[in-house]
Amino acid sequence: MTFHIDTSTGSNIGIAVLQGRLDVTNSAALLNAFPEWLQQTTSIIFDCSGLNFLDSSGLGAFVRCLRQTLDQNGDLRLAALASNVAMIFELTKAKQLFSIYPNLQDAIDSFSS
Repeated sequence: MTFHIDTSTGSNIGIAVLQGRLDVTNSAALLNAFPEWLQQTTSIIFDCSGLNFLDSSGLGAFVRCLRQTLDQNGDLRLAALASNVAMIFELTKAKQLFSIYPNLQDAIDSFSS
């Protein structure tokens, strides 16, 4: 995972790039890193273009991050879900909780709308 701030829209948008798998073995790492990211900005995007696997622990980590963001009056958005990852959101109805965008640029642009 990497995290950086994008200011291209005039806002401070945090972008977390997720790679590989988000599962029981590493979802705690996301949960541990997230509060520090949230201190830098409350507008966060998870760039999932490199994420190729998500299990229930990973999905739970996403939901916990969303809740923390909303508690800070912020917003967490998801970008570029692979079809197998998107299917998890569809089957569990978690897609109703998140703003999901087809690519990172659309997610960034959504903060300026």
